[in-house]
Amino acid sequence: MSLIFGRRVNAKTPGCFRTKVVTQGVDPQITCFYRASRIKQYFKGHRALRTETVICDTRDFGIGRRVCLNNWNALRAAGEHANRRLCDAEAADARPAPDTVTFAEVTRPTTTAEGLHAPALRFGDPRVTAVMTALLRFSNLIAGFDNRSLTQLTSALLGAPYTGRQATYDLRRLRRKQIIERLPGTHRYQLTTRGRAIAVLFTKAYGRILTPALTDLTHHLPAELAHRSPLAIAWRQLDRALNQHITAGLAAA
Repeated sequence: MSLIFGRRVNAKTPGCFRTKVVTQGVDPQITCFYRASRIKQYFKGHRALRTETVICDTRDFGIGRRVCLNNWNALRAAGEHANRRLCDAEAADARPAPDTVTFAEVTRPTTTAEGLHAPALRFGDPRVTAVMTALLRFSNLIAGFDNRSLTQLTSALLGAPYTGRQATYDLRRLRRKQIIERLPGTHRYQLTTRGRAIAVLFTKAYGRILTPALTDLTHHLPAELAHRSPLAIAWRQLDRALNQHITAGLAAA
């Protein structure tokens, strides 16, 4: 709520905060409540994504109730601001993956413009994947993160000890790779625009593409499961065709 509406939210803030699990066959819809106001996002006519903010109490945003041009413009600005913040946060998570040059710079040791060594962040490494996942935590967009929060999150994701010393090392190489930047006057950090794209690539490509695909391609996958996967079926057909072609070529020779 703080991210979307740009307002402070604490335990005394009135309103309903809940999560609804959308089942299969139901159009996805996001509804967020802040005091007496709400923002809703849904598919209009099953064709376009619509985002709308409804302000039921103008004083939720420090705006008077008098019907006048100034209050109307202030309400409109507050609604547009909330819509834009929500869409920007969603767009930041869906940005396209970085180019191959950037990927190579991140996954290989490099040297910064100041001559400092920047160790590699290996794609698929469990520790790197856990750190990247921790960086993408939604609350980091509001207040950033520090060594302690990174240590706690990464330890939970790894399921193994992850010390503050390791976090210090990772924070140093993330800064030198220009993935994170320090918030001025604090010991907290936030993702850069480049860093968010890289973190999304590392986590989504590994978790949603590479791991499921390798599972489908393994020969140890039970036949009843393989028959449900178009990728597994196609791969086994290709494998059989290649074996037949090789066998026929050796026989002819």
